[in-house]
Amino acid sequence: MMFPYAWIVGYDELDRLLPTLFWAFIGLPAFFPALFVNQLLGQHPADSSWPLLLLTSIELSMGMWLIHLGPKRTIVFLMGVTLTSAMGSLVFYQLCIM
Repeated sequence: MMFPYAWIVGYDELDRLLPTLFWAFIGLPAFFPALFVNQLLGQHPADSSWPLLLLTSIELSMGMWLIHLGPKRTIVFLMGVTLTSAMGSLVFYQLCIM
């Protein structure tokens, strides 16, 4: 879930991200879906971090449940989480370089 965000370590302006980096690492795997939730609720993503934390915890809980159900569901879940994290990383990178 965190591998697509490995580019943050070598980011040129890391000092700009450092104050919120700890909380960001907790919530970044669900960055892309949280943008949609914030949009639906009419909130700015920088003002509310609770969707990030809530969606990440839901992903982890659902993942533990699916892993318990069997390998086929686990593979599908891992592919979905990888795609979601990769898209979130792409969007976050584009927001950082603008």
